[in-house]
Amino acid sequence: MQPDDNKKPPEQIQGNIMKIPEQLPGLSLTGSRKIQVSIPDDVAVVLSKEAFEHLFGWAYATTLEISCLGSVNRQGNRFFIEKFHLLRQSGSFAQTELDPDAVQELMERLLTGGKSREAQSLKCWAHSHPGMDVFWSTTDERTCQLLASDYLVSVVVSSKYAIRCRIDSASPFPVSFDNVPVFYEMSEDIQAMKKYGEEVKAAVAERILRISGKDDRCPEARDDFVPEFYCEFCGNFHGAGECPVEDMYMMPGMKDENGFLF
Repeated sequence: MQPDDNKKPPEQIQGNIMKIPEQLPGLSLTGSRKIQVSIPDDVAVVLSKEAFEHLFGWAYATTLEISCLGSVNRQGNRFFIEKFHLLRQSGSFAQTELDPDAVQELMERLLTGGKSREAQSLKCWAHSHPGMDVFWSTTDERTCQLLASDYLVSVVVSSKYAIRCRIDSASPFPVSFDNVPVFYEMSEDIQAMKKYGEEVKAAVAERILRISGKDDRCPEARDDFVPEFYCEFCGNFHGAGECPVEDMYMMPGMKDENGFLF
């Protein structure tokens, strides 16, 4: 008895490629309604006094960007940052990059020192924006997504104790929560924070930014990256000539009370 070709199932393999039906049987779709997310109103990040002193003490000790890793003690929807670790890194007025070997050394030091819980709780990445606003640059966005395992608390600080926080989760799918409330115990002796200057000097190496490309005087030389710059027009951090706001000089009246464009 020969098979009837007109009765082939839609998922029949044709040329080693399975044809997937346009709509699975029995599957009910929700239509065009958007996914709704509910966030508990008690979600917050709390900096201990030690963490506050470290973070702002290091940030204000230099005009270069600095970054550090912090240990997190999660209690329900509260994320307590207990302390920060300043590691070897390179920094400029616009970028910061931790030394991967220094991160590995920190993990090994904690594990061999019987501090496995602290090693496992290094789920906070903080950095500074000297002389700029608190925002997430394109590089920051990539870093937050890259470092997030089950979750990552990210903090950016600037002058006048400005602070912005977000929480990224990688499971069951990538999701970010920005502008998370931050509470902290401010040090009463602000002058004591100046002692962190020597620590920054020892850990942070200045990084010179150069536009990517070959140098005519040395054809073999090529820089590793294209720098990003803070743009007062769009309020973001991007490469030169990549501002999404076009015809900037044709938009009068777009400055705020401080004279910045928005």
